[in-house]
Amino acid sequence: MEVAYHKAMTNGDTDTAEILTRIAVLGTLTEFHADPLPYDLKSLVDLVAGINPDLLCLDMTLTQWQQQDFSRLPSEYREALLPLAAQTDMVVVPIGGEQAMPRATAVGWRNVLISGVRKLLGWLQATAPIPDAINQGWRHELANLLYSLARYLAGEAANHAYHTHIEQLTQAALQAAAHNPGNRLLVVTNIQYCHHIRPRLRQQPAIHETAYTNL
Repeated sequence: MEVAYHKAMTNGDTDTAEILTRIAVLGTLTEFHADPLPYDLKSLVDLVAGINPDLLCLDMTLTQWQQQDFSRLPSEYREALLPLAAQTDMVVVPIGGEQAMPRATAVGWRNVLISGVRKLLGWLQATAPIPDAINQGWRHELANLLYSLARYLAGEAANHAYHTHIEQLTQAALQAAAHNPGNRLLVVTNIQYCHHIRPRLRQQPAIHETAYTNL
């Protein structure tokens, strides 16, 4: 598996620089996967297996991948997507940075409000019948606002870490795309990042950013 990753990141060829590379971003529920949800791990596995991307870009570090240490990864990676990739031809590309994105927390009344925001997020995502319901439309937009509110309540450090993480994911995904022109890449990460990663990918002329349903 590590050899496949190395090949994926060293396949760049200047003769194929103008080949259009397709890339899609799929949001997952991460912290809510422990709850009973319509969009559960089986649904996620079935969805990604159906898409069958050439490269599966995951928000994990290169160190975690090289050491095959998945104990601290969220369940959608540890129990669903990594086992799926091991059984298929999908090449896993770690695109996360060494600095993990901290969970939004605060003290006093701010933490009470953050807890309330998280309950709303839990309800919002528990009522999403299919992945499309939280990857686009009113649930997606409202979830983005709620996550933004939680970060605002957590303070400037949380916002800084958030934007740093988005930049890391975006640049690593673009690097994987540049090394693999003409391939189909699926970026799977927390739903709160999709709203910002997709427009950044869309700005690149050699990349066709599309919905995961069209990948």
